Amino acid sequence: MTAPDLRLLLAYRLLGWRLGPAHQQWTYRDITSRWYLAKQGLPLLGTLGVLLAVVFAATGSDPQRVVVPVLAVLVLLVFLRNVVIERALRQQGLDLDGEVAPEAVSWFDDEEQRRKRSVAGAVTTALLVVGGILVLSLGPAG
Repeated sequence: MTAPDLRLLLAYRLLGWRLGPAHQQWTYRDITSRWYLAKQGLPLLGTLGVLLAVVFAATGSDPQRVVVPVLAVLVLLVFLRNVVIERALRQQGLDLDGEVAPEAVSWFDDEEQRRKRSVAGAVTTALLVVGGILVLSLGPAG
């Protein structure tokens, strides 16, 4: 069972990078572990906090506007834990038993295809997060 190096671990934690066959067992154990949401959530919350601070400072918006949406997402994550875990496994190309999912066979062993999927997913994730923060900071005050 090979753990990813720090660079891959950060890409996996922050952007959902697909790790592939070299880390298949590690990835499955990580996602199905009891503390997965905390291990995944703490780096994301830290990064999100920095982004929120920068954007809200740059736009001059009231940071209290973000409290309710962030708390709502955290509460939903707790209630939807199993859904989040199943989605994370699917995103990594694994089924519920830790085997390569049938729909992922075509890219799981193909490094180039997996890299393209990871880059596309990372860009989409970054754009959605930054877009959501901008909507929160520039939207009408409520």
